[in-house]
Amino acid sequence: MVSTAAATFRTSVPPRLCDAQGMLHASRYYECFEDAFLHWLDTFVGGYGTLRESGADLVVVASGCEHQQGARLGEVLDIDVRPRAVGRTSLAIAFTIQRQTGEHIATGHTTYVAVSSTGGSVALPECLAALRETQDPA
Repeated sequence: MVSTAAATFRTSVPPRLCDAQGMLHASRYYECFEDAFLHWLDTFVGGYGTLRESGADLVVVASGCEHQQGARLGEVLDIDVRPRAVGRTSLAIAFTIQRQTGEHIATGHTTYVAVSSTGGSVALPECLAALRETQDPA
């Protein structure tokens, strides 16, 4: 588990992500995860542009979400983003969404693989590979 590279992204639930009942639609949690991940990239590697300048991009190879409670239109949420594993070509991220009161709403995970402009997998750029040094021994 990578412990030192965690960040929290604060956002409110916009209408475009809600269903007719004013609840965050189950399929839209992944958009929240992606926004939080982009914030994490800004915080730890200088942003998505810096990642792309390295000659690599990240593609999603696995993702999932477990819902504990629903989130409502306009509700302010904190999304904790934490790397879980850093491999040679892959980066696994864990997400926890909670209300500002601390109530858990959902947990998620996404695994990304670094690819070149031609689409083949490549080693993680140094800005992400350096996270391996902060991994706790498992």
